[in-house]
Amino acid sequence: MKLKIKDLAIMAIMEALLIVCSKFAFNIGPIPLTLQTFAVFIIPLILGVKKSIIVFSLYIIMGIAGLPVFSKGGGFSYVFEPSFGFIIGFFISSIIIGISSNSNKIYSKYITTTIGLLVINICGVIYMYLIMNYYLGIDKSFIDVISLAVLPFISKDFITAFLACIIYSRLSIILYHREKTNISNNMNMYDI
Repeated sequence: MKLKIKDLAIMAIMEALLIVCSKFAFNIGPIPLTLQTFAVFIIPLILGVKKSIIVFSLYIIMGIAGLPVFSKGGGFSYVFEPSFGFIIGFFISSIIIGISSNSNKIYSKYITTTIGLLVINICGVIYMYLIMNYYLGIDKSFIDVISLAVLPFISKDFITAFLACIIYSRLSIILYHREKTNISNNMNMYDI
């Protein structure tokens, strides 16, 4: 995949958006309430699969390397945080959501963001269950973990998915209209 300067610039903006959205955190338990899910939904819609994989991989690498890009900081020890499974889910869901980036149908984008949300929650719950029960020694059932990590956020996440799709549909009109306008203007220059 050959990346243009424009691609790199948009990817850098998306990386910054992900980091900034991670920092808007309100601690209400072991899982902070953040704007991360908005970034996780909109980034693959804008970038597609391959570019969003690069953005989310870089995000995870920076965080594990020690840069404070995650909601509670960074460093290798973050892998042992109960919430790290959600970050893994972000990466996987970016692939699923990015698949719909070529579709013009808003409902297909909402369906894939909803599936992406499901993947995020499955990864997060399984990881949190394992970390709590086998690393931290806190005896929690899957139902306990779901009620702790998913239920308080699920309505916000569905609304966020819907808003991300709406915002993307508005942004795509602006982005793609300009590209089409530039192409038609360049073609008119060569008309004789």
